[in-house]
Amino acid sequence: MKKLVLFFIGVLIVGLVGGAIYVAGAIFDAGRAQTIQPYFFQPNNISERRPGVPMTATDMGDAEFLELLVKKYITEYFYAAPDAENIARRQRPNSALARMSAPSVFDNWTQTEAQTIQKLADEKSLRTAHVIDKIYKPQNSQYWVVNYQLTTWEKPNDFDTPPVVQRGTMYMDITYAPQMRTYPGIDVLHKYLESGGDPAAVFMFTVNEIQGL
Repeated sequence: MKKLVLFFIGVLIVGLVGGAIYVAGAIFDAGRAQTIQPYFFQPNNISERRPGVPMTATDMGDAEFLELLVKKYITEYFYAAPDAENIARRQRPNSALARMSAPSVFDNWTQTEAQTIQKLADEKSLRTAHVIDKIYKPQNSQYWVVNYQLTTWEKPNDFDTPPVVQRGTMYMDITYAPQMRTYPGIDVLHKYLESGGDPAAVFMFTVNEIQGL
């Protein structure tokens, strides 16, 4: 009788093991070679704001690459964050704006727009800046026409107060070549990038003069 009971217990255990294997096989079917496809989080429905395969300067084209650098410059020139250290860092001679500007342009910025940004930072305001149209250079002109928009949230954490929107136009004399700077040397530029330097500052892009402010 005891042996018979042990036999049925053994059959029951075998059945339970077989059932467990079947359930595991149903959950993960190795025969299908199923894989998990990772996706980046999409921060916006607009396709241009989704991450994709990086493009080279050659793939992008000189005109598009120049426009990206101008957009970067406009952002650095105008944006304000509620952080005093932010504007202090941007006024240093090795900042991205300093590297992308002629000395006279950067000195003028530190004496004018940087003071406005400092005031906004002290008041904990936030300001964004972006180019709103395609940049263009009229025939027989040395200046690129750049239309931009500034959006300023003057009061922090006050969603009842709408932002202040301003538009303006810059006329920019720009020296540009679709390549990295040759001075002070490629090794120095590599060290600058490896230390967290802004990539926009290593290209042959210099704003020589600004009109219209």
